[in-house]
Amino acid sequence: MEIHINLRKTAMFGGLITLLILLANCMGTNKEESPKTPVSEDIGNAAVVMPADPPTNFKHGIKQVNGVNIHYVIGGQGEPLVLLHGFAQNWYMWNRLLPELSKHFTVIAPDLRGVGESGKPESGYDKKTMAMDIHELVKELGYQKINLVGHDIGLMVAYAYAAQFGDEVRKVALLDALLPGVEPVWQQLSTTIWHFGFFSRPVAGEIVAGKEAIFFKDFWTTVTPMAHLFSKEEEDEFIRAYSVKGSTTGSFHWFGDFQKDVADNHEFMKHKLEMPLLAMGGEYFSAPFLAEHCRLVATNVTETKIAGSGHWVVQEQTAQVQKGLLDFFLKNE
Repeated sequence: MEIHINLRKTAMFGGLITLLILLANCMGTNKEESPKTPVSEDIGNAAVVMPADPPTNFKHGIKQVNGVNIHYVIGGQGEPLVLLHGFAQNWYMWNRLLPELSKHFTVIAPDLRGVGESGKPESGYDKKTMAMDIHELVKELGYQKINLVGHDIGLMVAYAYAAQFGDEVRKVALLDALLPGVEPVWQQLSTTIWHFGFFSRPVAGEIVAGKEAIFFKDFWTTVTPMAHLFSKEEEDEFIRAYSVKGSTTGSFHWFGDFQKDVADNHEFMKHKLEMPLLAMGGEYFSAPFLAEHCRLVATNVTETKIAGSGHWVVQEQTAQVQKGLLDFFLKNE
């Protein structure tokens, strides 16, 4: 299967973005921000931005699990539903969905290791280990069997969770990304998407640190044709989270450990997932391949294509994503 995705924009501008950031860092001095009072640097107008709050029926928490602090928000009632964010976002990517989802589920939305208020150790960024973080968090919160959603890097962590703890996952939804080592899609795309290579370099986090606002405001536009994706509150929170000291380096480690993920996934694939799996892809990114991609690792795959959306499906087509998730998770099977 040959994948046809318009990646010309990312290929053309990836090198230019990196060069501009390098030049900007050479012209200025990076500031070290405290994780407790992180700074969102608006271009030309720095302003302190406090961590965002979830809806009123949610609360923040931090648990030390698997040797690392994991920050999360939790709220609602019913079966647990765990939401895993991806790169360039944090738990707040789900904030638009929390009011409705929490009517049906106890929703848990963590920050992955490496970003925001979660810990940033030197190692452990392979998705197998990151899935263990979330599994230990779930147990610490008093739950065992969960429903699970992952977007982008969170998709990779969600798969690793379901592959390791399949008996403890009722259903899993994988949103708009791809799985390391699952071919032919992985080879076709991982060698084409510019930022996979850049982020995996050991110096990449230091290059971007201190220039998060400039970098992310540009990066968000490179994987979607849509404009004006995020609200001001979302932009501020995402930039703030990645401005916490160590977050650019920590989150870039997610990409640096892809080769470990390839090896782990080749082992996981020997036993296909059996729980119901929803493959949800944006029309302009993963919808052309995601369902068949998932059928290589799972036996019970349902497909939902998000029309008119690039990669940031929750923000670009909120109503479609919310309906798709509720239809899938509330359906009796």
